[in-house]
Amino acid sequence: MKIYRTPFLISTLLAISIVTSAQQSIKEDFLQRFYASNDTITSIQSDFVQIRTLSIMEEPLVSSGQFTYKKPELMKWDQQFPTPYYFILNGANVIRFDGEKRKKIAANSPQVSYFKDFILGTVSGSMFESEQFLSTFTKKGDKIKIVLVPQQKTMLKRIGKIELVFGYGKMVLLELTLVEAEGDKMAVHFSNQKFNTITSNAIFN
Repeated sequence: MKIYRTPFLISTLLAISIVTSAQQSIKEDFLQRFYASNDTITSIQSDFVQIRTLSIMEEPLVSSGQFTYKKPELMKWDQQFPTPYYFILNGANVIRFDGEKRKKIAANSPQVSYFKDFILGTVSGSMFESEQFLSTFTKKGDKIKIVLVPQQKTMLKRIGKIELVFGYGKMVLLELTLVEAEGDKMAVHFSNQKFNTITSNAIFN
């Protein structure tokens, strides 16, 4: 008995084509709006709540603080709860305060270099078009979700995927979730964003 699968195959390929086309349209619209908005922004301040879920812990680890960014490459991740901790990127200078000591660390170390590229790439938008990631864009209501899956084997050993949720109106980053290769997860929720309020570099010293 012959089974003819051609109609099913054609309909499947057509469905895939429609979904791909829709995602491409969402991506192009997002990038156009994102870059237009980004051109008007010189600085960002935002409160954050970070939730870290680890397989070895019964309860998630929760911390909160403030994120500050100023073009072109100034950034401060300032954790205020439960313990003070901050991390500063100031060009080639990287400063870390662990609650007790403040010290400069090597900017060219793999961990620091990756973190710097990740943060600056997210703020500038370059990460969304990077060949290092396979990206998908979906829109639901007034939000756009971007999923980035690493394509490099070395990165895949550490990261399974990165999810970002933007508010569609002002292209504001609302949520960032990093799922590690082993299943641990870090989710960051941003709120109370303020734009173009930082005029001095003093906070980054």
